[in-house]
Amino acid sequence: MDRHAGTGAVLAAISLGGALVLVGGVPLQGGVQAVGTITGIVIMEHPPAPSTVEVNADEAVCGETVPNEEIVADSAGHVANAVVRVAGVPWPVNVAPPTINNAGCRFVPHVQIAPTRSQLAITSEDDTLHSTHSYDDRNRTDFNIALPFAGMHVTRPLRRPGVVRVECDSHSWMRGWIVVSNDLGVVSGIDGSFTIEGVPPGTHELSIWHERLGGQPQTVTVTAGETTEVQFTLEMP
Repeated sequence: MDRHAGTGAVLAAISLGGALVLVGGVPLQGGVQAVGTITGIVIMEHPPAPSTVEVNADEAVCGETVPNEEIVADSAGHVANAVVRVAGVPWPVNVAPPTINNAGCRFVPHVQIAPTRSQLAITSEDDTLHSTHSYDDRNRTDFNIALPFAGMHVTRPLRRPGVVRVECDSHSWMRGWIVVSNDLGVVSGIDGSFTIEGVPPGTHELSIWHERLGGQPQTVTVTAGETTEVQFTLEMP
């Protein structure tokens, strides 16, 4: 065996059972790359009490108030709607397309993350005129969709990475956010928790985004077949 062939053999180590293969330093399980999981919690100190926003139009449909969703945190400081991303890790194939609904004179979900070039499905279930007006991170309009009655369905592409702000021109309190990203990510739940599966083993940088709170990136090391835990503490800017 020549030296080049020998090097290739070193980079392909097969276990006795033939299940684990190491190619170029990346473990494979049954011919598929073995991956790890990142799980964590997002917290803040001195969380604000839940509050509402006064409705000043279409009260018959929207009610007199809607929840203030700028900071959603429980009494223990667990923060929802924070976006955590793994730098340089792409999305898996066949990700479900993102959706945004005008429901109860709110954008649902309030915060989401979607792969770049996704097709955003826009709909409304409110019997009033809404618009889904998106602004990119340069404050330029990307699209502005009028939804004059319930049951409409429209799709629009999310062409470039960045933070997209969504507003309704008819109802000034309505606001939502879409983080369009090339990097794999998730949104923290109502209990502040998040889980990112399918992360290749190695050292990765995690970034975090929240519409009002600030946080610092962290570096984590992921091991194939194991779960790495992390905690983010956010603060008012």
